[in-house]
Amino acid sequence: MRPTLARLVRVVPRSKVNPALRPIPEPVRSDVPRPSLIEVLQKRQQDAGADFPSNIRIEALEARTALRGLPREARKTMAAMLKEH
Repeated sequence: MRPTLARLVRVVPRSKVNPALRPIPEPVRSDVPRPSLIEVLQKRQQDAGADFPSNIRIEALEARTALRGLPREARKTMAAMLKEH
């Protein structure tokens, strides 16, 4: 007999499941600005102090002038990669 999805899945009524066992994610609010990835990493670096790995360097892009020497197509690609969502 081959295992099929119908044989592997057992349906449990919601009334039998303890609601404390189901984690509820925090709601995402669009009006509250989230910290950028650079800010999160810099905070981790400050919290770790001397325990932070020395081979990891965190630098924010200072200005758009840093991309000035690149060709136009590469500049657009790099700007899109560096943009935080």
